[in-house]
Amino acid sequence: MDEIFNHYSFLWIALGLTIVTGLVLLTNKPKFRDYLAFGVIVAGLFVSWLVLHPHQTPVIGDAKAVQAMIGGGVPVLLEFQSPYCIDCTAERPIVDALENELGPKLHIIRINIQDQVGHELAPVYDFEYTPTYIFFDAQGNELWRTIGEIDPQKVRDSVNQ
Repeated sequence: MDEIFNHYSFLWIALGLTIVTGLVLLTNKPKFRDYLAFGVIVAGLFVSWLVLHPHQTPVIGDAKAVQAMIGGGVPVLLEFQSPYCIDCTAERPIVDALENELGPKLHIIRINIQDQVGHELAPVYDFEYTPTYIFFDAQGNELWRTIGEIDPQKVRDSVNQ
């Protein structure tokens, strides 16, 4: 079933429905308001795509660079994410706020699991679901990991220990 439904499913379904709706509209002697309604639907889908399409978050593109940062004297929050993951998108503002708040006291590394670096690091850090957050202390020891929601207070407490 994963071969049929994947992170592109919304795009293909929306595109297919738009084409079908357009064909039905054209075969039924449309009036101006029909064209207008169809235009509003297409514009709404386009705006939805602009808002929901995958934005590349700041990532590091080299697996060795990621591993070198872990244990480099600064705590690291490693996030395995996908730009198509709904939970990842929902958690992004929280992680962005932590990044702004904690600045140089914490390195946040976002790994897109669909990129080469994600494929290389997946077996190294043994994760199954996105988003997965792994917190490493300044010496590179894994202190905790969580899947799905991240607790910002737990991150703050871990950084301040």
